[in-house]
Amino acid sequence: MKNNLCFVDTVCWIALLNRKERFHEKTDKMYKNLMKSGYYLLTTSAVLDETANALSDPLFKPAVIKLFQKIEKSSRVEITFVDDVLWSKGWELYRSRLDKGWSLTDCISFEVMRESNIREALTRDHHFEQAGYKILL
Repeated sequence: MKNNLCFVDTVCWIALLNRKERFHEKTDKMYKNLMKSGYYLLTTSAVLDETANALSDPLFKPAVIKLFQKIEKSSRVEITFVDDVLWSKGWELYRSRLDKGWSLTDCISFEVMRESNIREALTRDHHFEQAGYKILL
């Protein structure tokens, strides 16, 4: 895996696409700064699914499609697709942490971050802090 690797959560993708989102400007600035600084970004198919679902209003669909096409073509953004093994690991973490409000998508993200040795996430979701990661928004 590459150095300077940051995980990108649903919160980031939504804020980038929705200019009315109150954290849009901050998110846009941080995303651009990471890219200028040579960071590589990692996200998951579960995060992208969650993003597309949250922005399924016809107003947002063209922007979602355009973003996903850019992500797919980018050499700096990698998508980890959820397979049976990753699903099982995420599900096990979800089941084992009854004390937390972590979503299944969060748990899958945490497993990807753990396996990829990523410590930072482009998100403002406090669940990432609870899991021991640094949030950048």
